[in-house]
Amino acid sequence: MQFEIMVVMAWITGRTLVLPPASRFYLLGDEPRLLENFLDLASLRRQIPVLTAEEFAEASKLDRDIATDESYHEFMQSHGFMPPWNGLDNILLFPSDALQMRPDLQARLAGPLQTHRQLVTISNEAEHCEILYFPMIPEQRMFGVAECFFLFGDERLERRARTLLRDAIRYSTGIIKLAEAAINSPALGGRRYSAIHVRRGDFQYDKTRIEAEQILESTQALLYSEQPVYVATDETDKAFLDVFRENFEVITFNDLPAEIGTDTLHHWCGNVETLICAAAPGRFIGTRLSTFTARIGIVRGHLSCTIGGDCEGLDTNLYYTQPPLHEIPRKSLLDKLWRTGRNQIDPAAETRLPWWLSKDPVWARAYQVCWAETDG
Repeated sequence: MQFEIMVVMAWITGRTLVLPPASRFYLLGDEPRLLENFLDLASLRRQIPVLTAEEFAEASKLDRDIATDESYHEFMQSHGFMPPWNGLDNILLFPSDALQMRPDLQARLAGPLQTHRQLVTISNEAEHCEILYFPMIPEQRMFGVAECFFLFGDERLERRARTLLRDAIRYSTGIIKLAEAAINSPALGGRRYSAIHVRRGDFQYDKTRIEAEQILESTQALLYSEQPVYVATDETDKAFLDVFRENFEVITFNDLPAEIGTDTLHHWCGNVETLICAAAPGRFIGTRLSTFTARIGIVRGHLSCTIGGDCEGLDTNLYYTQPPLHEIPRKSLLDKLWRTGRNQIDPAAETRLPWWLSKDPVWARAYQVCWAETDG
């Protein structure tokens, strides 16, 4: 999410985006990795000018050691300007008179979780400095969603920013090929499978770490008994999914052809599963407050809007393994499901809810506008 904000920031300021050096990724072990290990650098470079950390050191005639994690950040902190912004606490107006250009933007500042966020603009120092640097420290952590961080005075620019993120940030060819092999495998190929993401592991939100029986009660009305269900989960207890297996044909990553598991690098597994879930011809059901689920929702939305593509017309309603934590009891929801029919419902009643009206944190879910209101 921070990377998306950085891509838009480089774009609106006309700057070259410098990628960070190799560093450890959360939950992916101690080995330092580059963003280029996951993303298609060519797609990114087709949209904005980009330098890797090593290319930046070479172009700036700096010691190659600058391209290592610690040296890189020391150099940037001493030579760059660091705006005192935080992705969750601030909203950036672009340009600075955006509210005068589009008075309707005022509504986005009055939502239940937005009133505490402070407005910021690009200062003269930020605009004219040689290096604009965003460190990964708690006080200036740009954790959030680009859609919720930028307020554009030009609606056309807003749409182009969404299009930029769709077209610039793509998984590497290797990841895409593995996901395609999984989707076309005997386990899933040609079958109208649905997908569920069940976040467990170290997830800190107790209200979403619910038992399998509760998840089944919440989701079984969304699924068909004869339908294969792909389950992406970090739960290590194999018996956890037994209650699902009693009701559906459950498929996990370990059930895919052996060569897919062999060829999938450990740090690629989550990316491959993201695409498997995003391309599910049936429904996708995620875990509330999970950023992994939110990413699947965004990718799924873009796939559904690709005219003539294999995934055109996917059901992009936002379904979860539990109802909104602040809303209706599950029995009322199930009654509603059966009354309205499976093909028309939006059970969480929030797919089209804009971020400024949501009671969930801005990072916690996908927003339909991100894929529905783009150019091309």
